[in-house]
Amino acid sequence: MPVEPGLFEAFYASAWQHPWLLWWAAALACRYAFRRHDRGSDVRRYAASLTVLSATDAWLTASPPYAIGPLPEAVSALVPLFFVLAGDFRFLLLLTSATDSGGIRPHTRSIASAAAFTLIVPVASQLLVSAVPGWGDKPRVLYLTYELLFLALALALRRVHPIAKKLRWVRSVCGFVALYYGLWALADLLILGTGSDLGFALRVVPNVLYYGGLIAAIAHFAPRLRAPSAV
Repeated sequence: MPVEPGLFEAFYASAWQHPWLLWWAAALACRYAFRRHDRGSDVRRYAASLTVLSATDAWLTASPPYAIGPLPEAVSALVPLFFVLAGDFRFLLLLTSATDSGGIRPHTRSIASAAAFTLIVPVASQLLVSAVPGWGDKPRVLYLTYELLFLALALALRRVHPIAKKLRWVRSVCGFVALYYGLWALADLLILGTGSDLGFALRVVPNVLYYGGLIAAIAHFAPRLRAPSAV
């Protein structure tokens, strides 16, 4: 007999969590970013772009997406992968494009660098899971492997990337990303290790931080605009 999902697992799988809660998280974070008038226009533009990305992600990765119904089978596997990569790329592009004045100025080199960093964890996690017998057919083991590897990457970049070493606000954003990846990993360890329904309750927290919190964190940690010099 199939096992009935627990209360938190049922909520996690419901439309109340995905997409509705995630849409609200992104919208409130964008509102917060636009109310920070002491931050530069780059921050508000980036917040708007990330809000569109989060909202589209939550919509198209819901089961099923509102208004359009289930995606074609050929597309349904690619859409989540695209948004996982895009979700990591948005942070890595900030890391490679940030300025000491709080600007976010992507250029060819920073985009290429962010794209290269984005590929490290998905490739490494697939290789690692494929190399261990019995892991390849367990999706949550792949999730956990990905989460731990990206946690390590975020912490490593925080320490060694020249822009992060120079800019305190970028280090703070790196720490925020490490926080939600660490919480995801903790939740999946709880689910895999004990089967506890509380793991799904915990998983909601990093979901909210990922879809909305990062937008607000960028606006919060970005430096204030410098006051114009007196003539």
